[in-house]
Amino acid sequence: MRKLAMATLLFSVFMGPSFANELEGSSEETEQVIPPTMVDGQVDPSAAEPLNLSEIEITTKTPADEFITATTPLLVALMLGSVGLVIFTLVGQSKRESAQLD
Repeated sequence: MRKLAMATLLFSVFMGPSFANELEGSSEETEQVIPPTMVDGQVDPSAAEPLNLSEIEITTKTPADEFITATTPLLVALMLGSVGLVIFTLVGQSKRESAQLD
């Protein structure tokens, strides 16, 4: 049973990131348009300055989307590791109880 628990832990460490990549690809992205800032009924004066087009990056991901993308593999690996530890603990307890009965 220890081999099974170790295999589960190793599986969770190596397969967690691949499961996270599958989950990431299935999300739908939405585009948000942010209107100009209004201050006391007037448009922000800094908005009238010319834009540097080389600094503009067009993306549909928000910072929250990027955070979730970065942390999903870690969370999946932790979840699978926790399940493996629970299985390992339950198997160990059942062996101890069966040894005490004999």
